[in-house]
Amino acid sequence: MPRKSKTDSGTALSVRIGRNIKAARTLLGKTQAELGEISGIESVTVSRIETGAQLPSIDRLDEMAKALKVSLTTLLADTSKSSAMADLLVDAVKELPVREQKFVLSFALTYSAHYRAGKKN
Repeated sequence: MPRKSKTDSGTALSVRIGRNIKAARTLLGKTQAELGEISGIESVTVSRIETGAQLPSIDRLDEMAKALKVSLTTLLADTSKSSAMADLLVDAVKELPVREQKFVLSFALTYSAHYRAGKKN
């Protein structure tokens, strides 16, 4: 009997988690090797997870979230949904000083107004 392949949803989940890990790692300014060292995972495994070739266990995912200073929910988030994007934005700025957080908020509000004004034309 042939081996069962991953389901489409399983593959989509692996890719989504990998993309979120890579985004969080990049935001933190870490390499795959540095993330691997911090979280106790070989860099080749980090690479396989980021490309969606390997789905990490929940324990490994939790270790990676801690190393990346984001919530586990952030790594699982479906960024195609606006609420997930908001969570990612919160995680991205939460460690910034309040002054810098206000700057990011001001930029987001200004850009949003600019985008909405452009859509009307």
